[in-house]
Amino acid sequence: MSRREECDVIVIGGGSAAFDAAVSARKSGAGRIIMLEKAPEAEYGGNARYSGTGFRFTHSGAEEMRELVPDVDEEYFRSLNIPPYTREDFLADLDRMTQGCMDRTLAETLVNESNAAVHWMKDVGIRWEFLKEHAKVGGKLYFERGIAVHVAGGGVGQLEQWRAVAEGLGIEIRFNSPVSAIHGNMHRIEGVRVCAASGEYDLHARAVIACAGGFQASPEMRARYLSGNTDFAKVRGSKHDTGEVLRYLIELGALAGGQWQSGHMSPIDAAAPDFETPQHADGRGNTQSRYDYPFGISVNNLGQRFFDEGEAQHSFTYAKTGRAVLAQPGSTAFQIYDQKGIRLHRYPHHKATFEEATTIAELAGKIGLAPEVLANTVNEFNAACSDDRPFDPTRPDGRCTRGLAINKSNWAAPIDEPPFRAYPVACGITFTFGGLKVNTRAQVLNTMHEPIRGLYASGDIIGLFFHNYPSFTGQTRNAVFGRLAGRSAVEDN
Repeated sequence: MSRREECDVIVIGGGSAAFDAAVSARKSGAGRIIMLEKAPEAEYGGNARYSGTGFRFTHSGAEEMRELVPDVDEEYFRSLNIPPYTREDFLADLDRMTQGCMDRTLAETLVNESNAAVHWMKDVGIRWEFLKEHAKVGGKLYFERGIAVHVAGGGVGQLEQWRAVAEGLGIEIRFNSPVSAIHGNMHRIEGVRVCAASGEYDLHARAVIACAGGFQASPEMRARYLSGNTDFAKVRGSKHDTGEVLRYLIELGALAGGQWQSGHMSPIDAAAPDFETPQHADGRGNTQSRYDYPFGISVNNLGQRFFDEGEAQHSFTYAKTGRAVLAQPGSTAFQIYDQKGIRLHRYPHHKATFEEATTIAELAGKIGLAPEVLANTVNEFNAACSDDRPFDPTRPDGRCTRGLAINKSNWAAPIDEPPFRAYPVACGITFTFGGLKVNTRAQVLNTMHEPIRGLYASGDIIGLFFHNYPSFTGQTRNAVFGRLAGRSAVEDN
């Protein structure tokens, strides 16, 4: 007979969403809480370990941000340009970027609870700091709309802070503890089976909160569900997010939500590893992301442009741009810049592979493209750039090209100041958009659209987004739905 244990709340996972949920459950009055982390202790934390963990949330502007970062230097604070980010702003961004497909009620829950969730994190002991990535113009620092702070220390820093908070509250974390089965049915969940190295055992509880991540690290599930050449995608985050808990729950009768053929796919250095892109030493996130494409052009292996690099600021386009790269011949591309563009790079700390040359033709030869084709692409682009508006890197400036098959909508400036650089890029998948359907209390629904009693979810395992998403919304989702899940798990049981 296998071992059996009892507790009040089981949290499946060991990343930021799991910690949000576990701490929320404890703060709501739960007794014994056990977190089950599939990964070994040195690798715990899911995708948060490989993220800069920035947050997008509604706020009233710079003064409110100082509440989150109270020890900021006064001179530095006066240099910050942080306008309010309203409920209407956030909802409009979600609606536009998910092409109106996101569940409106869940979108409103995410937006309406975002500010309270961030302040709750501060109240329980999570420290914040301002983002390092910004544009500096006239002594003022400009962040992209809606984002300005991240957790101090980035992803690893957030995990370490959450772990200290959780352990201080008596929450037990078990590493090397993958879940191999779910006990229950489409109406009620009663516990899980844990396949630890020391042996399997059953763990029962009044509530189970699933925070086990998406399926992006499973080549088999990517090939089954994601459209396009996703077998060629590099996995930016944890190699442990292979989707088995999601699969167990779908097979048990949980309702699917979100877009199962898509995910967060961004451009990454083509030399990046296949899994778990290294992080910067100071916690500023992924070191091999290539997000400066609005200030240059991108070409495929035929030497031709293939998307509008200036559609919007990168935080509103990067999560879909990797898919555009993936669809190109060879599933790779090159970002081309002159010195004007290079001076605007906001991520100089990122590790980058590139070639440099004094002419475009020479550059083409170094990266294996036909010199005549790349030179023609650059010449046509340069001739199409308008100069009727001033160039402004701090916001969409309307400075566009005219007459091209694919025009550039903003920041169109001729590529004419040598030496020129080419950065090879590939697609890096961060998380999948398909997952479990939840309601506004983070209860998982079954295929009859009824809550499954005792089952809650947060994080990448929930299906929320479609097509694209605004940067830094993932961590906010974790905080909002993790907090709701922990609270609901106690109130309902």
